[in-house]
This record gives sequence, structure tokens and C-alpha cells, in this order.
Amino acid sequence: MNGLAQLAVLSKYYVSGSDRAYDPLNELFLTLEEMNIQLSAQDGSGIDTSTDQVVYSSAIEFDNPDLVKAKELKIPILHRAEFLKQLIGDKQLIAVAGTAGKTTTTGLLGWIFEYLGKDPSVYNGAAVTNWKEPKTRGNIRKGNSDLWIIEADESDKSFLNFHPTHSIITNISKDHYELEELEGMFNQFEVQTSGITIRGPVLADLKLQIQMLGEHNIENAHYAAQLCIRLGFDPALVKEAISKFKGIERRLEIIGTTSGITIIDDYAHNPAKIAAALSATAESYKNIHTYWRPHGFSPLLQGMTGFVDIFTKHWKQNGGTINILPVFYAGGTVQKKVTASDLVHHLESAGVPARLMPDYPSLKKELEAHAKAGDAVLGMGARDPELPLFAKQLIAEWKTP
Repeated sequence: MNGLAQLAVLSKYYVSGSDRAYDPLNELFLTLEEMNIQLSAQDGSGIDTSTDQVVYSSAIEFDNPDLVKAKELKIPILHRAEFLKQLIGDKQLIAVAGTAGKTTTTGLLGWIFEYLGKDPSVYNGAAVTNWKEPKTRGNIRKGNSDLWIIEADESDKSFLNFHPTHSIITNISKDHYELEELEGMFNQFEVQTSGITIRGPVLADLKLQIQMLGEHNIENAHYAAQLCIRLGFDPALVKEAISKFKGIERRLEIIGTTSGITIIDDYAHNPAKIAAALSATAESYKNIHTYWRPHGFSPLLQGMTGFVDIFTKHWKQNGGTINILPVFYAGGTVQKKVTASDLVHHLESAGVPARLMPDYPSLKKELEAHAKAGDAVLGMGARDPELPLFAKQLIAEWKTP
């Protein structure tokens, strides 16, 4: 949503917004306010008769005060994908979809096009490290050409709003929906693409150099490279651009080292993404001390078997420590059918000495007690804004009270 807000401002809209986790000292909110985006409490007070449209995400319930107020005033209400489609208009569109890897592939594709002078507009789910500056989030880019590159989300089926000129489908694995339904959705997305569709697995016929950890990121780079080459770009220049790409914020992002210990932060939240993050880290580090925060009660319930299998397999192959934080809860009407302690119980039953960490201070002490020089600490999880802050805290305050 913050990416949409930025793009709207850069498209000459007057923008306001609300967030139930609003914190006036948070870096993200400060950045938005510096762009003259007016932020307010999520109580309906930010919406009045001068509001032309209200844009919402699928994370918001329909009894939310802002939506209720908009309905009372008969203000048009648009899903975020509908508004993004409105911003794009009739421009050329490259859309990247898939269960995993779409954020990295989208960011890399946007970077290649910029590097080659194509000046695209880019909408991505996380910041491109090359684009991030103190007052620039780096998750969007507003270009002056007739080309947009976007990450298209299948989690709420909203990617089916788009009819791309070209598309990439990275991979499909069970997440949000059963595989059969997902296959149907992605097949429809391919049908809606008028030009080229790159769909995995891709042929690794290019020797690519990347700055990112993991075989899965080499695969992501090949998706982007293959589309660019099929569009007629010089392969040598494409490879050069890829070699200069620094990666995506919170996608196996190396935050730094402290006492010889490497701290890595990743957005992984489903079994496939957690498996990829663990595997990639194990390629470079012998001992890994992992912590994960489930991003919702329903996703934890739906993926419980997969989470148990992945963490069990990793621990049996690599050892280290596994620490589980409480489920992140941002409010709303969700049913709490399982908890983080249920996951820990299942892991213990499988012979994995996982630990339930009640809070971040307890987790910090646990990591400090076990991590040694040469080890890696890998933090994973979505939604909770404290996760990346905690990774930075480990660097700044290792073994300090």
C-alpha cells in the first residue's frame, strides 16, 4: 500500500491514508509524510466529502471504520490492484507472478530496464537495495516511458485484474490455495498475457554472476535475463546489469556482522520460502541459528505440516538452533485456532529441540548464548515491522543489556 501511495503522489494525486499500526516515529511513515502524504488514525476521520476514492488492501475487513465511512458518503472504493491498474492505464505492462521469487525477479527486472536506459515505472513488494536511500524507500520507481513493471499478487487473486503485455511466472507451490486451483489461476494469467510469458523452469544457459545468496536467486536472475533477451536486449549488457544488482530488502539481506557472526534478515513466511532461505544460508554457513515469526494464525494452521517438515529436515541436516516467536497479530477478526506453541510442540515431538521465545529481549539473550564466530543468525517472517529492526539491533547491541 505504501508503494501505491508513493506512485499516486508521483502521478499528481493528493494522497492521504491510514494504518492501524501507525507510529509517527516509524521510518516508513516519516518517509511518506515527507512526500506530503497525510496520515491519520484508522477511525474514519481521514475520509470526508472531498475524498475522490478510497483504496484498500485485502488485509482490511469490510467493517473497517474507513470503509464504513466511505460507504456512508458513497465514495468509490477500489481494491489496491484496481487502483494500480488505473495508474498504469493503457501503458505497456510486464507483470511478474508466482508463489515465490516474484519480488526479487520484479526488482531485478526493473533494475535491468533502468540500467539499459528504458526508464520504467516499477511497483514492487520490497525495496531494491540499489534504489534505497535515506529518504527513498526503493520499492517503487516512477519513470517517464510507456512501460510499467509490477509484482502481481496471487494471494487474493488480484493479479487476474491485469492483462500484461509480457509476463513471468516464477513457480507454483501450495500457498493460500490448493495446487489445482493455483494452476488454474496461473494458467488464466498466462492466457491474459498478450505477448511473451516466461514460465519456470527456465534453461540456465547463461553464466550469471549475482550478489545474492542462494541457488533460487540464480533461478530468479535467469527468469529476468531470459525475458530481456527474448525482447532483444544485448545479452552482455543484461549480464552486466545483473552483476551490479545488490538484491532486495529482507530477501536474504545480510544486515552485517557482529563478533564474527553474520546477521541475515529474510521475509520467508511459507514452507517453500523458508526452505529456500534455510538452504541458501546453509550453502555459506555451517552453523545457523534461526528465528521465525509466523505472520498469521490462518497461514500457520494451513501450513503446519509443511513448517514442521521443513524445520525438521533442516535441523537434522544442519543442527544449529530454532527459535519460534509468537504469531504476529495486527488486529482484526481472525480466528486463533493454533499458536506458535503448537508449532513448537509438533517440532519437539519430531525430535527437534525448538524453543518458543515470548518476546524479542528473550530471543536476543538466547541467540547471544549460542551463536559463535563463523555462525550465521537467520531471521525470517513477514508483516511484523519489528523483525528488520531486531536484526539491526543485534548488530548494534550484541551482548549488551
